[in-house]
Amino acid sequence: MNKKKVTIADISKATNVSPATVSRVLNHPELVKEETIALVKKAMLDLGCNTNKIADKVNHDQMVIVLNLPSDQNIFYQDVLRGATVSAKAHGCYLLIQQSPIDHGTIHSFCNLLHRVRAAGVILLNQIPADLLDQIQAVAPLVQCCEYNKDTSYPYVSIDDVFAAKNATEYLLSCGRNKISFVNGPIIYKYAVDRKQGFLEAIKEADVTIPKNWLVQLPEINYKMAYTAVCRILNSDTVPNAFFAASDILAMAIIRAIKRYHFKVPRDIMVVGFDNIEFCSITVPSITTVSQPRFQMGYSACEILIEMLLNPASEVKSILLDTELVIRESTSANYLHTP
Repeated sequence: MNKKKVTIADISKATNVSPATVSRVLNHPELVKEETIALVKKAMLDLGCNTNKIADKVNHDQMVIVLNLPSDQNIFYQDVLRGATVSAKAHGCYLLIQQSPIDHGTIHSFCNLLHRVRAAGVILLNQIPADLLDQIQAVAPLVQCCEYNKDTSYPYVSIDDVFAAKNATEYLLSCGRNKISFVNGPIIYKYAVDRKQGFLEAIKEADVTIPKNWLVQLPEINYKMAYTAVCRILNSDTVPNAFFAASDILAMAIIRAIKRYHFKVPRDIMVVGFDNIEFCSITVPSITTVSQPRFQMGYSACEILIEMLLNPASEVKSILLDTELVIRESTSANYLHTP
């Protein structure tokens, strides 16, 4: 008869130590107290498990950090990754970048990956349900970056999307634009929910009513999809005098659609984007946008994670970084009379 396989959960139960700590003992004993290692070793022997599975003591500069992101096609993530890479390199850690959604269908393979590479910690840029975050945390400590689950206490680094979107919409209203369309990304993400909320709050407080079809909800941040959706709006009897886009990629598609219908930006229609990617300053016209500190978000997330790994007892606080509305030609009064 085959012996039952001993799992991390079995060892955790026998030692009254968390599964995440057991995982660290097995993979990164340099992060765990000697007495905890001894406790886990004894439990493993009692359960008939081979203690050779415990890694040899290594320096923390060999730690592997896994950074998971939803897509490697979105230019937004480039600076976030660069920030995390700079932090990891400064601490002598390896940063492994993995791209895939994390859901109930993929969580098992993702956790297996963490086990295989002996991940010391995880940085997550995906929007992930609470129960799946719990499963990841059982394998390795985690920090959420950009996206985060509001229903959990896991640390995160992000921005206040509601405030930033409301501020951008109020700016358009202050420019005398009261017919504003909002082009949004996938509603499964926190940023899309919060930016829509900020937009609607500003519209409501200004006592402005807009048609329902001016609230565009796209299934992904996609230039072609946004262009097609905006063309439908501009091919109507009543058109907006401003667009607010939840992403700069969407804002660029909006400007192209506006030009196709022979309207002028910003004279006829103003456009505001979100993120402040590099292309915003070199398009014609250049794009007014909400600048968020992408490099700092990635850097700070990695710094928080490494602090958690090196000082497990330390108090970890989440961070909301500041945003800035950068005014450029797509809303500038100085560009209004440009032919």
